[in-house]
Amino acid sequence: MLALCRRLCHDRGLDPVLREADMMMFVRLAAYQAIIIPAGSIALLDGRKATLQALTCFRDSLVPGGHLFVDVPVPRPTPTQEPMRHWQRGSHLWTLQTMHAEHDRAANQTTRFLRYDKWQDGTLHTTELQMFRQQHWSSHEFEQLLAEAGFTGVCVTADYQGARASEPPDGVWTFHATTAQTR
Repeated sequence: MLALCRRLCHDRGLDPVLREADMMMFVRLAAYQAIIIPAGSIALLDGRKATLQALTCFRDSLVPGGHLFVDVPVPRPTPTQEPMRHWQRGSHLWTLQTMHAEHDRAANQTTRFLRYDKWQDGTLHTTELQMFRQQHWSSHEFEQLLAEAGFTGVCVTADYQGARASEPPDGVWTFHATTAQTR
């Protein structure tokens, strides 16, 4: 992802400083005016403690009055059978099959076992298996986590629309929160 970002930035005449780090540990005190956690990646953290730790790192890395934007996937029931997906990239056909999915109600997590296959001219070249665990949050639960981490002024929108929706039918919630003006 960083290599792709660098290439796309270079094509646009940009030269950003990019870092790879664990969001539960990376802190640069008061270094940023805004932090954006897109595409529901916060849901990949394992549980409340890990998510709260990451949110605290974000808070500490923001300047006073800094802004945090976090996309949180809207919880959905886990289907018992998911269709195989496929896409073409160059001369390769990629397929993605969910081998097994289960939902742990106590932890409010879904675990899927995914199989990626790379094909060329009808021949299988590579297979990769991945365990994919996703933490689910209600809008209210995530607002509470933000408050516990020290954020204020929380605003929630659904599906990248301006109006607040407590339970949108699908998509994502975007949480916008700020740090205190002074520390």
